[in-house]
Amino acid sequence: QGGKRAASQTPDRRGRYVRAEPKAKVNDLAIDATVRAAAPMQRDRGRLEGERLLLEREDLRQKVRERKVGNLIVFVVDASASMDAEQRMAATKGAILSLLQDAYVRRDRVAVVIFKNRTAEVVLRPTSSVSLARRRLEKLSVGGTTPLTHGLMAGYKVVKTELLRDPTIRPLLVLISDGRGNISMFKEEPLVEAQKVAGLIEAESIDCLVIDSARDYSHLPSVQHLARVAPMYQTYAINACADLAERMGARYYGLYDLSRDEIASAVERELGRSAR
Repeated sequence: QGGKRAASQTPDRRGRYVRAEPKAKVNDLAIDATVRAAAPMQRDRGRLEGERLLLEREDLRQKVRERKVGNLIVFVVDASASMDAEQRMAATKGAILSLLQDAYVRRDRVAVVIFKNRTAEVVLRPTSSVSLARRRLEKLSVGGTTPLTHGLMAGYKVVKTELLRDPTIRPLLVLISDGRGNISMFKEEPLVEAQKVAGLIEAESIDCLVIDSARDYSHLPSVQHLARVAPMYQTYAINACADLAERMGARYYGLYDLSRDEIASAVERELGRSAR
């Protein structure tokens, strides 16, 4: 079921006791499991009827606890100028507000990174507040070039920072773009840079979702020819978003006619998978 919360083991004494296990150092004793482990050994240990249970260190069992943890959904949104830029931004705003409607109940939070011109910006820090998100998102506009690498790196940093604060959260990074970056961050080809950051994200085992907002014309002979004679168009010779998704270990969605409901449904399905 989309959006259901995942259970995470917790090292402290918070959470529901779900099972017990032997452990060298026990600091949260599972009395029931300890008694069950010791009971078959009582005759061999010389226990007489009516005496206290005779325990040995190897009988001790540690409680294993789980508690429900929320998801952190980090949207990395292409706000550069393109034919579908306004539709992409409007659909994304609607999806974010829709997902936040029951975020408090599920302990979910949403963050938003946009990239355009020559930089990326975290316009919404992780929050479950619908009103705050609405205020921040209302101000967003589209236009300019496409610093894709900057956006991916900013989204990656948001996830890493939040994991340091709470290692039990379940992050999901959602890239919404046509995948055609044209601004360099590290003085390399923009496509190569974005591919390297995608590999970095995959190496960290961060759950990702890539939503492609562009139609795929890479198979057309005219597009292939253009990419050969003009390297600046090489991102058009491949399905850039599908390539990034593969490098990120992400699920890929080609949602060319973006809508609020399509984006929200894709995210909910992915959250449901990660919770299982």
